[in-house]
Amino acid sequence: MKSKLPLVSLDIGSAKTTICIGNFDTAGRVEIYNAIMVKTRGMQRGIITNLSEVAEGIEEAVKKAEAKFQASERCRKIWGKRQFRINSAYVTISGEHILGINTKTKLSLSDRPVEITNQDSLRAIEMAKSLSASIDREILHADAQEFIIDGYKKIKEPLGIYGTKLGVTLHLISCGSSFINSLVKAVNQAGLDVDGVVYSGLATSQAILTEEEKEAGVILLEMGAGTTNIMFFVEGRLFYTSTIPMGGYDITLEIARQMKIDFYQAEQLKMQYKSICVYPDGQTEGCDDKIIIKKSSSQYESISRQELAGIIDAKVRELFSMLKKEIESSGIIPRVGYGVVICGGVSFMDGVIEKLERQLNLPIHLGITRGFVSSFSGLGNSFYATGIGLIMHALAEKGKKYKSRNLQRGVVAQLVSKVKNIYEEYF
Repeated sequence: MKSKLPLVSLDIGSAKTTICIGNFDTAGRVEIYNAIMVKTRGMQRGIITNLSEVAEGIEEAVKKAEAKFQASERCRKIWGKRQFRINSAYVTISGEHILGINTKTKLSLSDRPVEITNQDSLRAIEMAKSLSASIDREILHADAQEFIIDGYKKIKEPLGIYGTKLGVTLHLISCGSSFINSLVKAVNQAGLDVDGVVYSGLATSQAILTEEEKEAGVILLEMGAGTTNIMFFVEGRLFYTSTIPMGGYDITLEIARQMKIDFYQAEQLKMQYKSICVYPDGQTEGCDDKIIIKKSSSQYESISRQELAGIIDAKVRELFSMLKKEIESSGIIPRVGYGVVICGGVSFMDGVIEKLERQLNLPIHLGITRGFVSSFSGLGNSFYATGIGLIMHALAEKGKKYKSRNLQRGVVAQLVSKVKNIYEEYF
C-alpha cells in the first residue's frame, strides 16, 4: 500500500477547481505532494451548465498541477527524471441531486449457527443496495451503520461471529445518473480517465473530522459557493446526508442586485468586507466606514459598511434558517454530542460562528484540515480540504480492497490446507 505512484484528486466546485497530488509516505502517513487552485467555469451549484468550459477548466488545472509538481524537489525524489503527467484522477460530485437515505435488510444464513464470513457481509450489503436501486440514480457510497445478528444490534464487524440471520443497516448516498455521466464526459474530454467518483461532502469529512468527533455525534456543514452540504456522523458511522441549494454565491448575487453592480465587484466587496457586523442588540461595530462602489464607467457612489453588512446579514439569516429547518426535521439533534463543524467559504465570514450558534443552539467549531503531512505550504485552510480528503478517501478504499483480497486468499488457503490434510491422512 506504499506505492510511489501519486494519486490525483480533482474537486470541481461551483467557484473553484482544485487538484491535489499525494500518496502514503514511507512512514505510512498521507502525504500531499502538491496542490493548485483555479477558478471554475461552466458549473453552478454542482451542475454542469457548459461542458466545454468545464473541460477547458480541467485542462488548465491539469497543466498547472503538472508544471508545479514537475518543478518541485519532492517530484524529483519520487518521479526521478521522468516527465510527470496526470492521466487519471478521482473526482468529486455535489449538487442538490445528491440524496442520502437509510435502508436495511436481513439475510438468512442457515437453520443452525454458522460462522459469518466476509462474503456474507458483502451479500447483505448488496441486497440492501438492490432494494434502493433506481434506473435514473447511481449509488455512490454504501456505509454500513450497524450489523444485526439474530436480533442483536450495534455490531460493527460481524466477521467470525456465529449466527443464523445477518441484517445490515446502510446509509446510501446516490446521485442523478445524468449528472454523473456529464461529469465523467467533461473529465474525459479534458483527456483524463476517472479512477472513481466521490461525494464531495464525504471527501471533505475525511480531512476535517476526527474519529472522536464522529463517535460522539457531529454535524458537518460544508458551506460552499453554490450549495451547503449537511452530514451527520454518530458512533463512528455516517447517519444522515442532505444538500441545500444555497451558499456564498447567493450572498454575492444579493449584493449585486441591491447595489446594482456587476457580480465581480459584488464578490470583491463580499470578500473585502466579509463581516456580518450587525448584532442582536442593535449596536454596530466598525460599520460607519464609507465604501466607494463603481456604478458605471464614470459613475461612483459611496455607501456605509453598515448598509453592505445589512445585505450580507439578511442573506446569511436566510441560509441559516434553511439549515435549522433541515436539521430539526431530520431528528438528529438529540444525538449530537460534539456539536457542529463548519467549513467552506461562508465559514470564514466574521460573525458566522456566533450567529449560527444562536440559530441552532449548538456549539459551533471551525473546521481544520488535518490528518496529512506536506512540505507544501498553505494547505491548512479548508479551501483544499475536499481535494485532500479525496486523496485520503481513495487511499482508505484501496486499503479496504487490499484487506478484502487478503481475506479471500486466506479463506482459499485454509480450504486448500484442509483438503491437503485430508488427502495426506487417507492416502
